[in-house]
Amino acid sequence: MEGGLEISARELDDEDSNQFMVFQINNASEGKTILEASEVAPHFPGSDAQPDMYLSIEMQSFHLAQSEQVDKNTRATMRLVVGKDKSSRDRAFDDVFWTVSAGLDLYNKWTKQKAKPDELKADFNKALGNRPIEVAGGLANMQFEVVKHSEPKWWQRIFGFLRSDAGRSLTSVVGFPAITSSAIQVLDELFNRLDRSDAQPLFKSRPMILALSEQAKLDYSGGISRIKVGCMNPGFCVFARRRDYHAIANADALYYPHLGILAPSSASPADVASGNFDNPLADITYAVFKVNMIPTKLELRFNFGGRIA
Repeated sequence: MEGGLEISARELDDEDSNQFMVFQINNASEGKTILEASEVAPHFPGSDAQPDMYLSIEMQSFHLAQSEQVDKNTRATMRLVVGKDKSSRDRAFDDVFWTVSAGLDLYNKWTKQKAKPDELKADFNKALGNRPIEVAGGLANMQFEVVKHSEPKWWQRIFGFLRSDAGRSLTSVVGFPAITSSAIQVLDELFNRLDRSDAQPLFKSRPMILALSEQAKLDYSGGISRIKVGCMNPGFCVFARRRDYHAIANADALYYPHLGILAPSSASPADVASGNFDNPLADITYAVFKVNMIPTKLELRFNFGGRIA
């Protein structure tokens, strides 16, 4: 294989094989269609005037592998945590994170079938009160986890499905902007309350470092060419599991937002729309996110008795 990481799923244990990876759909018409994060060249150069980044993330679709069994009680709980990495040269905001938790109803009870990928979308920006994720120094630390499970009694109350879209939405999101690591430990109880005998991790998460600018990449690597830093740009990203690395990285694929799926570029739009084609990515679980970012310079602001200093 040319470029990227050589990973064999047979060499990984279950936890490692479920570890999430970030891929970027290539913005350029030439070259590979989907790039692993370490193959991405940062779009923003970064500067002392604007070393930081405002970041927003929207889940466009969630594709569940064809072989994953789903019945009327099958649900999933997702968690995304984003903050600045502690290795950033900017020591401010070391203990501040943005986190969202999403409930996914994997069974559409109105159509009486497995939810379609485009039905599982989520506006993380709205959940965070339209407040952008602030990444000081442009070096992000990201965690992503999804657990498939049956529905606990408290689950609908936490995510409030009955109060959204007349109860017909298949996703619901709660967001927590600018919270500390101690607050995240409290939110971890959401996952801990799942019956572990019933829960099946679809994505497992260890922190992933992602540079959002060339300066952030250089700050981390020190300019050493043998240090392959993962990067993320504005555009569309695919979150997939390490076990599916080769299938995603080698796919000559196009993304169809109205269907929420990746499909081979060789398939005609008519065949993709009708489902009358052989899709090698059909049995892979992945999520597609739309990412926007703007360089900025963050300022520490403290509230003293109602005054901003």
